[in-house]
Amino acid sequence: MTCGMQVASFRLLDPIVGWDAADHKGLAGLGGDDGITLLPLDPGAIGDDALAPYLPPPWIAPGCGPCEWFLAAPASSDLASRDLASRLLHLDGCAGEWREVWPVHCTPLIGADVVALAVSAQRLALADRAAGRVLLATADGARIIADIPCTNITRAGAVALGFDACGALLAAVGTESFLRRFDLAGGSLAPFPARLPTGVLRVAGTPDGAVWVATVGKAIATSHLWRAEQGDAAFTPATLHRLAGARVQNALISATDNIVCLPRTVADGQPVICCWSRFGGLVPPPVIRLASPRYQASGQFLSLAIDSGVPRCVWHRVQLDADIPTGTQLLLAVATAEMADGTPQGENSPEWRDFAAGVPHPLDWQEVTGGADVLIQQQPGRYLYVRLRLQSLDGLVTPRVRRIRLDFPRATSIDLLPAIYRADPDAADFTARFLALFDASIDDLDSAIERAPALLDAGGVPDGVLPWLGSFLGLIFDPAWDAARSRAILRAIPELYRLRGTLTGLKLAFRLVFDLDPAIEERGPARPWAALGHSSWLGGIRLFGRNRARTRLGRSALGKTVLKSWGDPARDPLDALAWRVQLLLPPAARTYDMARLQALLDSQKPAHVIASLRIGGEGFLIGARSAIGIDTAFLPPPAPVLGRGDSVRLGRASVLRRGRRAARGLPGDFVVGQPLTE
Repeated sequence: MTCGMQVASFRLLDPIVGWDAADHKGLAGLGGDDGITLLPLDPGAIGDDALAPYLPPPWIAPGCGPCEWFLAAPASSDLASRDLASRLLHLDGCAGEWREVWPVHCTPLIGADVVALAVSAQRLALADRAAGRVLLATADGARIIADIPCTNITRAGAVALGFDACGALLAAVGTESFLRRFDLAGGSLAPFPARLPTGVLRVAGTPDGAVWVATVGKAIATSHLWRAEQGDAAFTPATLHRLAGARVQNALISATDNIVCLPRTVADGQPVICCWSRFGGLVPPPVIRLASPRYQASGQFLSLAIDSGVPRCVWHRVQLDADIPTGTQLLLAVATAEMADGTPQGENSPEWRDFAAGVPHPLDWQEVTGGADVLIQQQPGRYLYVRLRLQSLDGLVTPRVRRIRLDFPRATSIDLLPAIYRADPDAADFTARFLALFDASIDDLDSAIERAPALLDAGGVPDGVLPWLGSFLGLIFDPAWDAARSRAILRAIPELYRLRGTLTGLKLAFRLVFDLDPAIEERGPARPWAALGHSSWLGGIRLFGRNRARTRLGRSALGKTVLKSWGDPARDPLDALAWRVQLLLPPAARTYDMARLQALLDSQKPAHVIASLRIGGEGFLIGARSAIGIDTAFLPPPAPVLGRGDSVRLGRASVLRRGRRAARGLPGDFVVGQPLTE
């Protein structure tokens, strides 16, 4: 319970402070951070439909192309059917149909019973239980690479195949304790070292080097997730949320025992959902089946005696933070007492006979109904007891209680009114309860105002709140930003706005968004104009022609100059390259999309400034202009080529070199249209 130096005015029951349970039955979460729920019948179980987009069933696998799938059609039990053996079907394209990978006259699946398959960018693997083997073929099925004997498949209850991050084939066979591993040629490798759980149905690797397996759950159409890395001794339980962060989601919508549903594109380009049987024929969508219960039907929590420290305390109200989904029920009851060491009195109703009755008499409990903030109407008492009863009608969902707050002593706006309003006890009680309705709303507003600074803390709010916080500052989040980068940009927004339009602000923006430290060149002072009476050098000074800057009567050539009605003609040499900058980025910038780099530059530069981007990394010439960290890569100069469209302009970043004949003591030469090489 809560405590502190100041006079306490409330008590909390939650995972942080503690639930102070005297008795509980049929509940879970009292020691966790998510609150109290009904006890799961199979803790950690995941519905197969939720798991399928990340780990499909063993008889279907996504291909490498968009909307590409492979399906293992089972052998038919009908003797009159031609499908006496399994077939491998291929769906290619978002508007295609299932077709057989191997024709009937040249299929390697004669008499086969394919129970699992897996596809990677290079290989296709099939587990044939009838022949006790694993077939390894090219991804298009054009060539059989290996026929791996695996006799245990014939006796196994389940087989699962998958590929790890290195491309090795993983095979989980029956009750074997370790995953088998094979290389791309079918050669046997050392088994995966982590010990497997029992009942593996699905297996896959993720780019982070981990291996995931799914085992059958206790309820129908449920599974359990497990994860292990190379150095782990055994697979450990994992969550679907973690798998979703490590593996790309596929388009699989549903995959029951006999029907698979995928999004398709029809002739008019509209997306639809199509369902096929295991044999590849179109079928109506499956009827929604009734799921098995996941939670116990009932659960109860009884608290210890909660001490207010105030004799004859008039408890004020109870505030409940809970989720009560449709099909569930949450019953909250409170009772007061002046003594904490009472004995249980009476029994529960027949519906709750299997649960403890608690210390107060059954008739002394006040059922708290009407919402999440209710006035306590109990006799004065120093101690308060709390009872929670959770129920689920179908066992599919559960209520969740995150926190209970108990305020005391009763303090309402009636204390601010003249004493005449408290002269009649009955009238005073009614007035106090009536004013408590408005006091609760005012308290909520005061609490929101107190918490307002925390909502603007970029380092303290949850990740999902960051875009909302950025909207107040005019910041549009890039989907490529992770949470850490988003928080850093939000914290730097005041400084960015202060420096916006300056060279320092431009550098800061690129450092925050792309981790790049650019060099910025102002084009105006980059190359001074030649002037009589001043020192000038060839290549470093540009000769400026006034007659080419703007049209001058009697001096400018028609069609080669522009008409200007603004500015001072005498300042044309100074204004020719004014308001122009070039951003020089290191070679690391090539990993980013050029459009993203240009968009950031356009958003941070002044509107009247013309800015361009240049990415370095192609070498530099001694004596020419270059930027340290941008162009300082020691590379040979490009070979000059005469007569080709992509040739380097002679005299600009090119060197005429000696050819092969000169290297052998013969007169040097170069060939028109061919590069000069050493």
